[in-house]
Amino acid sequence: MTVTLWCTSHLSTNSSWRCIAVLFHRRPPAFQAPHDLRPLARSMASHTVALKEWDPEAALFRRAGSKNAVVVLNQPLSSQTASFLKKVWSQAVTKICIDGGADRFRTAMATCAEELIPDYITGDFDSVSKETLEYYKSKGTKVVHTPDQDHTDFTKALAVLGEHARSKAPPIKLDWVLALCGSFDRVDHMMSIFNTLFESRQLLDGTPVCLLLENSLTWLLDKGQHRILTPPHLTGSWCGLIPLGAACGSVTTTGLKWNLGKCLSCSPAVDLNSCC
Repeated sequence: MTVTLWCTSHLSTNSSWRCIAVLFHRRPPAFQAPHDLRPLARSMASHTVALKEWDPEAALFRRAGSKNAVVVLNQPLSSQTASFLKKVWSQAVTKICIDGGADRFRTAMATCAEELIPDYITGDFDSVSKETLEYYKSKGTKVVHTPDQDHTDFTKALAVLGEHARSKAPPIKLDWVLALCGSFDRVDHMMSIFNTLFESRQLLDGTPVCLLLENSLTWLLDKGQHRILTPPHLTGSWCGLIPLGAACGSVTTTGLKWNLGKCLSCSPAVDLNSCC
């Protein structure tokens, strides 16, 4: 389901489960253990949630003073994504490459690889080369082996990030974690990444994780009211709302070309295209 953003958008969800908000661009931008979150979701349902304002531009380092971390997954990095990384790398508070993502990052940075160094490389190391690990070790990168196969490398990397932020004096309060996901070629990888978004809320003490694919930004919306500040260059582009875990009992929106006021469901009996 896609709708067109015309202005600053209001979203109100009435479900104990989260939605995923997806903002699609016509073109890419210019420049410890996980917990069962159902008890948390049920407890949230009994409280009135204040309006939450989202600024996607801040996630993309386009707001001065944003304290963001960057996580590079083991996914292909296009030339456009590599160019974006080169521009924002020095602005990130913490930089992490996950397993084979370190090889991809090193290759993509090409002649800049000597200057653009990750703070951490994490993972079970089934895909990263030993040569790349030794190279970044010599540059001061902390290499953290996370062999636990009960959780994904992405989830474990966020656990390392959370521990790192809390270990500082004072603790680092991140505004966003921007995860570079490349493109999905396997459904199981896609779903595992969405699952990590749920787990990240406790691993990172509520810091939102934003997935940057080639042409979209994706993050979770809790139950409650949300205002998404729509950049002018996205006016006339698309957005999507995807319920996860269960049917979302009620979603209402303002500021969209085709506003929602009825039920969202994953059921194939619901014709989502009728909302477009």
